[in-house]
Amino acid sequence: MKRLPFYIIIISCCLIINHAAYCSEFYYIGNNRVLLYKTINWWYDCLPEESSLICGSIIKCKSKGDAQVVYNETEMILRLQINGGFAEQISIFKQCEQCKGPSYLKCTWLNKKYFGNGEAAIISNDLSGINAFILNNIDTQHGRIIQGIEKDIEFELEGSIGGLLNGRIALHQSGSCIKTCPAASLGWSDSLPISLKIINSDTKEVLATYSAIMEN
Repeated sequence: MKRLPFYIIIISCCLIINHAAYCSEFYYIGNNRVLLYKTINWWYDCLPEESSLICGSIIKCKSKGDAQVVYNETEMILRLQINGGFAEQISIFKQCEQCKGPSYLKCTWLNKKYFGNGEAAIISNDLSGINAFILNNIDTQHGRIIQGIEKDIEFELEGSIGGLLNGRIALHQSGSCIKTCPAASLGWSDSLPISLKIINSDTKEVLATYSAIMEN
């Protein structure tokens, strides 16, 4: 019964929020779609014995239909912009200069079918959120391929819940967390894996994968 307050908020956002305006981005904890702001509010106010209920759970953010492809043929630079930003209710990067934690996202694999010999720039923690992906050395042929699938581009972020930080779910344990998950009791290592995929939602092909790089 003590899990009831959390499970009450596991509901489809499309039942409450206008679909056309907001339902391009979804959050999941485990396999359950959640209204993440309600989960965050619950965590602020829950009883101490309930505070660790979602600790260590896999959280995902999926976004589709808000990508904009901007291609500069002369400079061979392709920019995948995300209108309105992506996963802004999640803290991906560490919050303190000297502490250990995820410092940037690095591309670990790029689909040559879509990007040819392109190279993806890192996504640094200088930004408050993820708003764009920059890819260099993209030839005209592959630039047009990406432009042609713009409406089908999907972004998927995945990580483990490490705490609550400034109104966002943290995928790490760096900084001054309002709620900190008991890492030792859950058997975590020093770092929590964070991954991001760019997907062609029509064919289900993965276009690129990124991983969080940990630094002191």
